[in-house]
Amino acid sequence: MKVFLRPVLPMIFMILPISLGVFIMYYNNIPSRIWVLNIAIFLISSMLSFIFLQRIKVPKPNSYVTIAVCIILLLLTFADSGLSGVHRWLSIGPINVHISSMVLPILLIELGKNLSFQNWWPTALLILGVTIVLSFQPDASTTIAFTFASFIILFKFITKTIQYLVLCIPLIISILTWVHLDNLPPVPYVEEILQMAKNIGQIPFIVGVLSLVLMPLPFFIFTSKTYKPIFISLGVYFSLIILSTLFGNFPVPLLGYGISPIIGYSIAITWLVKNYD
Repeated sequence: MKVFLRPVLPMIFMILPISLGVFIMYYNNIPSRIWVLNIAIFLISSMLSFIFLQRIKVPKPNSYVTIAVCIILLLLTFADSGLSGVHRWLSIGPINVHISSMVLPILLIELGKNLSFQNWWPTALLILGVTIVLSFQPDASTTIAFTFASFIILFKFITKTIQYLVLCIPLIISILTWVHLDNLPPVPYVEEILQMAKNIGQIPFIVGVLSLVLMPLPFFIFTSKTYKPIFISLGVYFSLIILSTLFGNFPVPLLGYGISPIIGYSIAITWLVKNYD
């Protein structure tokens, strides 16, 4: 039964918030070209997850190359003038890709897999560098989520006072990003999707909240002897991304429009399902 369920678990965890979000957008007459993208990316991600979780040998990319590509993609968000000085997206044709939503789960996985007492400092400096890049985008939600999630991975490797002091730097930076939030107006079907659900009725609103609560849950309840800190780190990351939507105009992942959070969550949940005991 476990072997049968494993390939379909990622789809099960994603289907409720995505399908509800599509219904909310459809009910509120949001153009179909918007919510159809969510469906398309969900189906593509689910298909790729299913293939990856089969007993097929898939070439594993080099961790250092993967980390380097993630960093380059984050830096490429500064290649143009941005939107009102905000640099969070890469434009691919008519689609704006929210890069951090895609690459931060990957970075957390790769950092956790390669961390040891011997390479603590390079990892800490890399985390600091990513935090600085996110703060300059600026993106308060992902900055604080990534910072605290990375601390979970680093925790057992912190043995000296100087290491605690080093970790204070990204923590201070992530807190400061909340002092100077951007002035971009919220998009109803992105940041205010729960309000749209509430306008329909109490049931869609309650189901919407429940679907968001369930999103990070697998990362806390699944076990792994080898990768437990990474599981918890990803759970903390997604929890803080969701909680931040209560305190500012931040995208609501999976429920609201946005293909990048779907891709990022799909990668994380697929990796978890692949590696739980």
